Amino acid sequence: MRDAEVRAARSVRSLLRSLWRGALFVTLLLAAAVDCMFRRPKVEAEGAVWIHGWCRRIVRALGFECGVEGVMPTGGAVVSNHLSYLDILLYSSVQPFVMVAKTEVRGWPLLGWLTAQAGTVYVERGGGPKTYPAVNAAMAEAYRSGLPVLFFPEGTTTDGVGVLAFRRGLFHSVLHDGIALRTTALRYTLDSHGVNGDATVGEDVCWWGDMEFASHMFRLLGLRGLRAQIRFGEEIVERADRFVLSAGAQAVVAEMYEELGGGVGARLRWEHDAELVEAL
Repeated sequence: MRDAEVRAARSVRSLLRSLWRGALFVTLLLAAAVDCMFRRPKVEAEGAVWIHGWCRRIVRALGFECGVEGVMPTGGAVVSNHLSYLDILLYSSVQPFVMVAKTEVRGWPLLGWLTAQAGTVYVERGGGPKTYPAVNAAMAEAYRSGLPVLFFPEGTTTDGVGVLAFRRGLFHSVLHDGIALRTTALRYTLDSHGVNGDATVGEDVCWWGDMEFASHMFRLLGLRGLRAQIRFGEEIVERADRFVLSAGAQAVVAEMYEELGGGVGARLRWEHDAELVEAL
């Protein structure tokens, strides 16, 4: 009976956290939308800088912890593994990026409108060679913003077991415009003690397959001790063609991802705010 009472109390606390954080998240999104109406960004760079400030507020308000390793990129292209809808929020909270997203994101209520104001580049997933001219043009404009352009070449989110092979489509724009390519890896962890019950990173933090968005996010907001670790890697220099470039980038991201699973490297936490501001 004692165990049942503990589980019930834990469930109630998780429910209350979900409700409170959910209300806070919606409030901040609405505040960002109102702010954007008065300070509408005119170009991609302005939008990315604008959304960076709001993402920092949201991440800190929701109690997520984020560590950063390596030298942050100042331009060019950056590729990462992809685990959740949280990924864009966290990367944007670290520094301004011009994001690349699938075209479906543009139609999401409120979030789609906000990402558009942030200068997001939308691409048709699996469009093939016929889409290259339009994609190359959009990506070239993003590169000219002077900010790093971040995309997720796996083409889908995963459960975090490993890093999928990279799709090669967007690497065409990197080679076409002679853009420097950097890598980054992102990994999530949860506190190991019992505050989160049976929750796991693979099922309750990562969002993949046919998971329903609203119920998943409600569970996510009830978790305690959610941490993200981001590691920025070096430039990929082997780039004979997009096959070589994409394979080399995937190998580096996969290696960094595995190393993050072993707890390698120092962490820069949100409470070290002065250090992060200086790094930016």
